[in-house]
Amino acid sequence: MPNWCANRLRVTGPEEEVSKVKTLMEGCAGAPGYVRAAGEGIQLFLAGCAGLLRPTTATEYAPYPALTVTAGSDTPENHAFTQWLELLRSGAELTPETCERLHDLWLASGLQHMTWASLTGEQQTAISALWEKKKGDWHWTISGQALTDKWDGLCLEEALPLRSLPFDMLQLIPPRLDAEINGYNGRLLEGVPDGFTDTVDRCGTKWPHGHDLNLSYFADTTFDADFDTPWSPPSPEVLCALTARYGVTAEHWYAEAGCDYCGWATYSGGIQLDERCETLEWSEDADDDGYRDVTGPDWIIDNVASYGG
Repeated sequence: MPNWCANRLRVTGPEEEVSKVKTLMEGCAGAPGYVRAAGEGIQLFLAGCAGLLRPTTATEYAPYPALTVTAGSDTPENHAFTQWLELLRSGAELTPETCERLHDLWLASGLQHMTWASLTGEQQTAISALWEKKKGDWHWTISGQALTDKWDGLCLEEALPLRSLPFDMLQLIPPRLDAEINGYNGRLLEGVPDGFTDTVDRCGTKWPHGHDLNLSYFADTTFDADFDTPWSPPSPEVLCALTARYGVTAEHWYAEAGCDYCGWATYSGGIQLDERCETLEWSEDADDDGYRDVTGPDWIIDNVASYGG
């Protein structure tokens, strides 16, 4: 298990925009677009590897040549798959606009109508082999759910989470389609970053959402969010993206006692205005259990709910 970094984020701005940030912090009904695009993308990838869909012209996908072994006929379904393949090849980021485009291509591919029972035994075998290899590595996989149920759930658009995670940072800094298909630990697509590396590079923390989140309200135009993140705080890019999207200002304090550091920064309009990072200061004497108290720096005291660790 990781050490936990304690964070406090104070958000201030126009009432309407602050309300939108609260919704992001708390999570809301429905799966984010990038989750849907990843799930449907994995199904398209499996379909391509099993030969249900093929590119309309001879091509190679170097990270995983088995995806494009042979060309297929110029059908609307294969044409949609070919366009999806080009987005995969380009390392497309799963922005809301790209996610809508990807969903349209998934619909046009006809996968909605390719239920598990309609597949040949050979196609089922090819998909099952890849599923067994990667099922624990694809974050959209529901633990304990059989492949047949998951496949048909995707066809019916019923397999995705019913709610977004608290402070889902990937809604601000979207992941790459190919990294999502490569999976959290990778080792599927040659030369493509694994999901762990892609997430840490983008968000600064390996599980990019707020854990044990608690909101404190001061007024309709400001609130505090206390939450934990594994090992390290959200990256400046996450908070720049938040303040740019919603037109708010944010003040961020964080501390991680296990690695003995703390920090503070302010953001507005997509820009980091100020920052500092220092080691924690400790009392000289330990308590009866051998622990010492955090005594500084002054600017971190009472500005986080805990000191992490």
